[in-house]
Amino acid sequence: MSAEHKDPIRSRFRRQRRALGSAAATAEALASAAAPLLRDLPAHSLVACYLSMTGEPDTSRLLEDLDTAGHTVVVPVCEPDRQLSWRHWSPDIELAAGLFPGIPEPVGPSLGLDAVQGLELLFVPALAADAAGTRMGKGGGYYDRFLARYRAAGGTGRTIAIVYDHELLPAGELPAEAFDAPVDGVLTPSGFRPVPTSGVYT
Repeated sequence: MSAEHKDPIRSRFRRQRRALGSAAATAEALASAAAPLLRDLPAHSLVACYLSMTGEPDTSRLLEDLDTAGHTVVVPVCEPDRQLSWRHWSPDIELAAGLFPGIPEPVGPSLGLDAVQGLELLFVPALAADAAGTRMGKGGGYYDRFLARYRAAGGTGRTIAIVYDHELLPAGELPAEAFDAPVDGVLTPSGFRPVPTSGVYT
């Protein structure tokens, strides 16, 4: 399915998020749902997450829990040509405006693919995901491009999409193109759902 066919689906999920208003505060529930994933991580793991924006499931407590547990946390930085780099995050690192207004980024040196090849876990944003591991992003392709390069270079970390409960759909309900990188699981405020390994990276 082409991008133009995906646009109406994205618009529907964006409208639903706008309608959530203040009910979108999910930091504690999301962190609680992620707790089993964090317990399974090797000590001092390298983990990718992201700084949530208004309307997205709130990742602030999840980020803090990762830091408190002693893991090294990196967050994405948008680069030209729809590429991602990464920067270290901790609660005391200063944030500044990045490539896009309104999207803060940690101050510090950017890390390329080689520096994050050892990621154990990657929490990625999504507008929706289905039980087969299909992830619908916002249409920029940043994560699909990065994940393709990461996997091609031998990266084996599990990729977890974060969505609200109503944005986790039955298998097959989201369109997928050849370049859409599947995820290994879906995290919602009510829990974590792994994706069957068939066709999905393990």
